[in-house]
Amino acid sequence: MKYTMTKPCDACPFKRGSKLRLDQERVEEIGGQFLTGGQATFVCHKTAAIEEHEDGSGGHFVPKRRDAEGPESQHCAGALIFAEKNGTPSQMMRIAARLGMYDPTPLEAHYDDVYDDLDDMLSHALDVDPPAVKSKTGKKRKRATKVTLSETKPRAKGRA
Repeated sequence: MKYTMTKPCDACPFKRGSKLRLDQERVEEIGGQFLTGGQATFVCHKTAAIEEHEDGSGGHFVPKRRDAEGPESQHCAGALIFAEKNGTPSQMMRIAARLGMYDPTPLEAHYDDVYDDLDDMLSHALDVDPPAVKSKTGKKRKRATKVTLSETKPRAKGRA
């Protein structure tokens, strides 16, 4: 897998204001794996195909290639930024950096484009309207309010 993408795309699940909408369980699954510093990897959706569920309830990503994490696949830039912002780069990110295959420095230019933490991601997924605050760069951006599972309501059907 390559670690050369530096900017999240418009449909990146880690990007603020992303066009992609995920349910709470999926947000916690993909976001949470990048908060442990473990073995998480996340192939960019642009290198994956969408396959519909048998019941037609929505889609999930499946790789275009059998070796999704092969030499031509790209790691999601949003996931890289999310992990770096939280100080929890995955084991593979650390290994790739030591081998000269990954440089986190160019990602810093897009830190404000990516959610700060899991609560920030959940606020988008659950349509919570967090208050606008100024980032370190002076740009206004949305910041998450703390959302707990007990405060959430079931999501409307039809949203991925």
